[in-house]
Amino acid sequence: MRIYSFGSILVALMLFAMSPSMRAQTSAKLGPGAATAIPDLSGSWEAHRPVPVTAETALCGIRTVCAGLLGVAGPPTVEPMGGRAEQPEMLPWAEEKYKAVKEGRDRDTNFTGCTPQSPTDLMLDNRRIYELRQFPDVVLLLFDEDHLVRRIYMDGRAHPDGYSSSWMGHSIGKYEGDTLVVDTVGFNDKGWLDRDAHPHSDALHLVERIRRVSPKTLEYEVTINDPKAYKKPWTRKITQDLLPPSFQILEGVLCEELLEMGTHYSAKSK
Repeated sequence: MRIYSFGSILVALMLFAMSPSMRAQTSAKLGPGAATAIPDLSGSWEAHRPVPVTAETALCGIRTVCAGLLGVAGPPTVEPMGGRAEQPEMLPWAEEKYKAVKEGRDRDTNFTGCTPQSPTDLMLDNRRIYELRQFPDVVLLLFDEDHLVRRIYMDGRAHPDGYSSSWMGHSIGKYEGDTLVVDTVGFNDKGWLDRDAHPHSDALHLVERIRRVSPKTLEYEVTINDPKAYKKPWTRKITQDLLPPSFQILEGVLCEELLEMGTHYSAKSK
């Protein structure tokens, strides 16, 4: 019995002696150089508001109108959709399609009916609100408009061969320091890049960069490369504000509203 007790004590002492080195190895694995830190980009976001949300301004509705009525202008660095940015150089067919909207000869991109907004159209639209959720293998962007969802795969996969064209495309991402970098291809040619009526083709390639520039501020930048529609790549940037944790995103269902008003194309055709 004494031998057994002595052996138990000896084993305990050995484990105790080893534990500091074991703890050192464990802490080393969790140290700063062991793995790349993942920036926290999660939360619900909306385009920067030059006009603060109060009981009075909330009743104003459209933010751009609100700003005009109240005489408030946002600084150029946070202007939604890069409104003062230089216009991209378009190829002839794209420029004609752009002019057709501007001159009223084609549908207004601000009232497209039931067609989904493209990724850039959603992210640059100063009327949209979305929720960003990060997981080890995927980042989800959940939008208020028609329950639209973007899935950004973070598991190291490449774009699949023969991916069928779609409204949202196929997105893969990675973290570069404090920035989420998203690469997206596989689009159809039916969407618009923004509310300003810039068209795109099925050759569209997006590189988006999302980073947190302050605890309550997100910066979104996209480089648009579409050799079938534009002479060279071009960039847009927008700043977004963090909404309170208790904020609840409500659904926006434009198709239903148009049907109720009798202005949807299907109602007109009857």
